[in-house]
Amino acid sequence: MRAVVGVALFLRAISCHGATMESAANPIRKVVTMLQNMQTKVTEEGKREEDLYQKFMCYCKNSGDDLAQSIADAEAKIENVAASLEESTELKEQLTADLKDHTANRDDAKDTMAKATALREKEEAAHAKEKSD
Repeated sequence: MRAVVGVALFLRAISCHGATMESAANPIRKVVTMLQNMQTKVTEEGKREEDLYQKFMCYCKNSGDDLAQSIADAEAKIENVAASLEESTELKEQLTADLKDHTANRDDAKDTMAKATALREKEEAAHAKEKSD
């Protein structure tokens, strides 16, 4: 950067000296003008890069804390989710066992109802036969 500034100052000095010469078609003047434009562009780019760097550093400092907090929250949540998962698994096993018991009770009730219905039909048939005799 210092070299560019030094070259630019040197070329300005030459350009002032060369002002007495033809300035319209002077190739040295063209080079000096191009170098001055380049110096302006480099300075502007340097300012933009510095601003971007400062924004990036601010982002890094702030987001690091946010990220650490998010990680801590997630780690704390892991234990809760694991406990909830275990509780849900136990509840599912209990409900599956209850379902088996209730299904077995229902099947027993159907068998009992079928036997009772068959017995009533048999008794009804016997009663109807006695009544008709």
